[in-house]
Amino acid sequence: MITIVKADDKGRILIRGTERGRQYVVTAQDGGWWVMPVLEIRPPKKRREWSGSKVGLAAHLQGLAERGLLIEQASNAKDAVGPCRF
Repeated sequence: MITIVKADDKGRILIRGTERGRQYVVTAQDGGWWVMPVLEIRPPKKRREWSGSKVGLAAHLQGLAERGLLIEQASNAKDAVGPCRF
């Protein structure tokens, strides 16, 4: 079914079939617009508490070093960090 609609004074168009409060992705493709609902991501039902690591960071790094991990200091490691871009 094809329907021609006219935007209101603020440039808005009513889309039938949408749900109140739901988010939609609108993309422009092939000379038209595609409207798709955003996938709802639900948190897991069962959460487990983490009791922490049994050994410290140094012990983990030592074990990785024994297996061949090589950590080198970057040439700009001591440079000041710039402001956050976000």
